[in-house]
Parts: sequence; C-alpha cells; structure tokens
Amino acid sequence: MPIRITIAQSQSETINYTSKKDGSPQQLRKQTAYAHVVNESNEAALYPEKFGFLLNREQSPFAAGEYTLHPSAITVYEGKLVLSSNRLTPVKPKTVA
Repeated sequence: MPIRITIAQSQSETINYTSKKDGSPQQLRKQTAYAHVVNESNEAALYPEKFGFLLNREQSPFAAGEYTLHPSAITVYEGKLVLSSNRLTPVKPKTVA
C-alpha cells in the first residue's frame, strides 16, 4: 500500500538563517503536508500526521492535492531507511464511467 500524502496549501514558508561556514545569510523553503499512516495493527490512523519538508533551491511548491511517495524518495544510508528527497507522485482522480 503506497504512502498517501495530502498537501492542503501550495504555499511554502521561508526560513532565514546565517551560514555557520561563512556567516552569509541563507534561506530554506519548507512546505507543510500530511502523511496518512497506519498503526501497529495496520489500520489507518484516524487523522493524518502533519510534517514539513524542504524544497530544493529552485523548486516550486507542490500544488494542493493528493500524492503518493515516489519509490526513489526513500534510500538506505548506513543501514537506516531515510526519506532522502521530496519526490511525490500526484494521485490521479478516479473517473466515473
């Protein structure tokens, strides 16, 4: 079962900070989403879990809508499963015949 992600708003938040390396001003952009997870009994949680993810430097925020995590977004690093990128695949709405 794919992990379903909901993005409610297409806006991103800008986070300003100072580089520890050279003291220059820097910015990160974060977007908020909701992950529809399951509990230990493999039952859908009553409410999705809110989380934030960073956008790449030139990346536009994702549009509001339903997505799934793309398989390439998950990697293994030093024996740990890591969400390494924010690759999301839009869920196509079901069409009624």
